[in-house]
Amino acid sequence: MSPAQKRQFHTQCQEEVYRQVKSYLDELVDEHFDDAEHCDFYLKYGSTVLEISIHPYQEDDAVIEILAFCVQGVEPTAELMEELLRLNSEVVLGAFSLVGSDVFFSHSFLGRRLRPEQLIASLDIVANVSDEYDEQIVEAFGGETALERLRHETGRQAPKRDADRN
Repeated sequence: MSPAQKRQFHTQCQEEVYRQVKSYLDELVDEHFDDAEHCDFYLKYGSTVLEISIHPYQEDDAVIEILAFCVQGVEPTAELMEELLRLNSEVVLGAFSLVGSDVFFSHSFLGRRLRPEQLIASLDIVANVSDEYDEQIVEAFGGETALERLRHETGRQAPKRDADRN
């Protein structure tokens, strides 16, 4: 068994916000993975894989970023970028981004005065927006949803939807 990795915090506030997020996740979410080396959390929320990162912001605050792995392995075309910009103008909170051949959806906010309902609301928004648009992006531009990629990598088959059975 390898020794546990030590978390590296840049500010006391970042550490405090990290511990608060961990406490809320332990209390409110059935299962999450704590990436000790990077001070991140990962969880499956609906059909979306989410990453929660805590970044220092000045000396007295920290930024919480909730990021959904939306679509992976897509061809980065001008049409895709134009569509993501159009979608960004429609969503109320958060934004789509393209990194290499992967599309993400994320929302960030200050965490020093974090309340559990704020964390759950952001998780819910990011997961729902990602879930709403991931299949549309795949259908129009290719790639695969993050959940499909995860299933392919682990060898698990996706369950059939009721509509597929008819």
